[in-house]
Amino acid sequence: MTNDNSDRFDIGRRPVLGGIAGALSTGAVGSAAATGGDHHHETSDESATEESAEQPPEAVPDEFGSDVDILNYALTLEYLEATFYTRGIRNIDESALEQHFEEWGPIGDRVLNRLRVVRDHEIRHVEVLAETVEALGGEPVQPPEFDFGTAVQDPAEFIATAATLEDVGVSAYAGAAPYIDTFELIAPALSIHSVEARHASFLRELNGEIGFPEAFDDPRSKSEVLELASGFIVE
Repeated sequence: MTNDNSDRFDIGRRPVLGGIAGALSTGAVGSAAATGGDHHHETSDESATEESAEQPPEAVPDEFGSDVDILNYALTLEYLEATFYTRGIRNIDESALEQHFEEWGPIGDRVLNRLRVVRDHEIRHVEVLAETVEALGGEPVQPPEFDFGTAVQDPAEFIATAATLEDVGVSAYAGAAPYIDTFELIAPALSIHSVEARHASFLRELNGEIGFPEAFDDPRSKSEVLELASGFIVE
């Protein structure tokens, strides 16, 4: 295990074909479906049935001034996730992660590669969001300084923290998406949201939880999300 906490993921400026910035320049709009999640322990069949009768949540308050504000908000969260996975995968020995999941059989053998895919997704989200802010004439927010403590050193803590961060990210996108003004941004933004929801479900299962505990997920406001994220941000 190493103690190198530098952030070496490459945030380039590659062209985005079919991505958010591409949609802005071409007017092309795709389609996407998305689900999100809050943090829950695994439920019984009976309780899961009861939960499925819940009603869809109401929208959270609008705390954004513009689409650039929303994109920079999302960019900050993607910086957090990309940095977290980059540090954790670099710091934790492969053998330690493999040992943590050794009772999972063939699935356990694939966990590290799947985590690398999640990391790469988060890095790509950073690139695309930064490019899109620039395409809108804005200035991409700079990455904060992060401190994840032992969560990027201990396999069990790494997985548990990843599950929590993914849930927070999904709820953040769900809370912000209704306030996007630029129509061409909506479908690409939801496509990120749906991928984050897939990440959240995967990490929940790795953490011993059900990946999809409820029929509807609660969005979080900007204030709620930033309060949760502040625990990892060094002032």
